[in-house]
Amino acid sequence: MTALVMPVHGRWAWDARGEGRAVRVSTHVEAGLLNLSLWRGETCVGTVRLAPEDVAQLVAGLTDGLSALAARPRVLAPDAARVAELETRLARLEQRRDPLWRRAADAAGGWAVRKAARRPR
Repeated sequence: MTALVMPVHGRWAWDARGEGRAVRVSTHVEAGLLNLSLWRGETCVGTVRLAPEDVAQLVAGLTDGLSALAARPRVLAPDAARVAELETRLARLEQRRDPLWRRAADAAGGWAVRKAARRPR
């Protein structure tokens, strides 16, 4: 296996999952190739060396995917529907005349007043 010196200039794209995952794009002019390397932290875990015509196909695929994402409404996380349902239920409870939290606060306040009134002076 031959190790090549990495070019000083390159572009990074960071993985949305974090944990130091990234893709680095670097050009090897002397070889006429573009290199994509996969990184996890400070370790390169894989590379792909692409000829210019293959890079053009990759760019076309990325462009198509990006335009499809831009045309679609944003997809919400799986828990978003559950959170919306809970917020709706909470709003309904808060609209009641005497919500449970208010009755509990009144009961606690009433208890404190009664206790203070019973204290000998």
